[in-house]
Amino acid sequence: MLRGKLEAEKLKTLVLSHLGAPNDRIIVPPKIGEDAAVIDLGHTRMVIASDPITGAIDNIGMYAVNINANDIACTGAAPEYFLSVLLLPEDFKEEHIKRIASDISAEAQKINVSIIGGHTEALTIETPIIVGTMVGFTEKVISTSGAQLGDHILLTKGAAIEGTSILATDFYDLLQKKVGTNVLEKAKTFLKNISVVKEALIAREYATAMHDPTEGGIAGALHELADASKTGFHVDVSKIFVAEETEKICSVLNIDPLNLISSGSLLITTPKETSQQLKENLSKSGIVAEIIGEITEGRNLEPVHQDELWRILEELS
Repeated sequence: MLRGKLEAEKLKTLVLSHLGAPNDRIIVPPKIGEDAAVIDLGHTRMVIASDPITGAIDNIGMYAVNINANDIACTGAAPEYFLSVLLLPEDFKEEHIKRIASDISAEAQKINVSIIGGHTEALTIETPIIVGTMVGFTEKVISTSGAQLGDHILLTKGAAIEGTSILATDFYDLLQKKVGTNVLEKAKTFLKNISVVKEALIAREYATAMHDPTEGGIAGALHELADASKTGFHVDVSKIFVAEETEKICSVLNIDPLNLISSGSLLITTPKETSQQLKENLSKSGIVAEIIGEITEGRNLEPVHQDELWRILEELS
């Protein structure tokens, strides 16, 4: 089994066929491409998303809040409440536990999210793991499965934002002589752009579907969105922005930036007649977006079987 997300077909047969009791209030159930569940409460809809943070030590609290907040925002809801399960190594120092908790609190405050519970436990593991759950509410739900044939596809910011920061941090010594300290220091700051809450709440007025590219990168997210919507896509790869720092780091490590974890980007589908207006509104708020293609019946990018980050970690370990 490859390290990383369970493959889509295995997820369908091994996990998604076991969903407990049916409930008519579930509007968006678990399925490929959907990162949040939606429950009809009558007066409003509750959106819930849960994601783990593994393989990270530095900034793990920041990741936990923002990765889960992004999933909520992609439905058109503002994230409001957060719970975290902290699984820690048995020899983890109290000062490190306090640092994680304070980081979670600080990131939550930035996006007006309240922490309402969770669990903390020490286990026989080598690095900490956080499993976060975020809750939000909305009257209008946007799902990953809403894309329609002919819709334009917009991408905010660019490719491999999170992956570039992780590589610059984790492979600093290896990369320093090959790309230079200035490149690595700037690449590490990409992490500041990991939230997509702002652009998602702007785009919800126009979007037929939204999806944030995490593991599997831009290419993987396009396939997930198309799978959920039962469509295809045609994208112009030259329209996908790749930062100079990303290009340099990926070139040295022989990594495809389109297949590298890309939290911080947002894929948006919208009717052609509103795509330019959406792009302009995002720009007015300081968010760079580009129309990279459209929803079609076929697909012009190969599926992603493993994120490039996991692949390179396995090769160099």
